[in-house]
Amino acid sequence: MRKELQRITLRQLQVFRALCGNLSYSRTAEEMALTQPAVSLQMRQLEELVGQPLFEYVGRKLYLTEAANLLLAASGDVFNRLEILDMQLAALQGTLHGELRLAVASSIQYLTPHLLAAFRE
Repeated sequence: MRKELQRITLRQLQVFRALCGNLSYSRTAEEMALTQPAVSLQMRQLEELVGQPLFEYVGRKLYLTEAANLLLAASGDVFNRLEILDMQLAALQGTLHGELRLAVASSIQYLTPHLLAAFRE
């Protein structure tokens, strides 16, 4: 592995993934409570570490390069692995941790928060 890739930070990957989703430096900055220049700086540093451009403008529209698509997939793997680690560490402590998704009928949606609050205790 190239030494430059080992210097990529998780924060850079978080900003990168947000920018890939938004395709807007301004929206990404707002979403992550950063300034637009801070987002630009993070991406410039990340491009230097990767050694290739990650984004390109066609007109006023931002597009991901092939290198960005590869990095997006790899960063997804990194964050998925960290989530698995988090759950494994929680299991060692004897606590449950994770994400629960529920679908409820509209007729019971107002009772759901109360039911979940009781379950949480």
